Amino acid sequence: MGNQAFQILGIAPTEDGRAIRAAFLRLARIYHPDRFVDMPADVREEAERRMKEATVAYEALRSVNNGAKPKPDDEIDEQEVHKRALKYREVAERNREKEERDRERWRKWERVEEIARKKAKLEADIAARVAEEVDGAPNGAAKSRPVDPAPIKPPARPVRDPLAERIDAARRGETSPLVKRS
Repeated sequence: MGNQAFQILGIAPTEDGRAIRAAFLRLARIYHPDRFVDMPADVREEAERRMKEATVAYEALRSVNNGAKPKPDDEIDEQEVHKRALKYREVAERNREKEERDRERWRKWERVEEIARKKAKLEADIAARVAEEVDGAPNGAAKSRPVDPAPIKPPARPVRDPLAERIDAARRGETSPLVKRS
């Protein structure tokens, strides 16, 4: 029944429960009887037959996969314990190395941010001193000078393409100044 069940579901033999479930759901979406309510009787019966086959195949594969999982109370030999411990240590070491890299990266960013804060403070102090020297105001309190607003320019006339001008003139029934008649 195993290989036949995989053939019915349309997938290669696998122990991956997700792939089996995905194949079953795909067939269920296609052959579910509710999709064939308004169809002729022979079409409905064929869809029901295929849905039943898919259900039986899915249940068979699901029961096989559920029985294959080791139970928590099964005994694990010494070699399996060492293998799992080694794998755990490797994963823990990779995580520790990743965390250390992340910490170092954060330290670098903190240093960069500290340098940027010091630079901004220094630039603000320099700007305050310059303003004090220029305006003669103490402690960076610059005198306010009236500023002449720039004259407002009218918006520039958009440059039109000569071809566009000719087309517009033709639409209006005019002759364009670019067209010379002889």
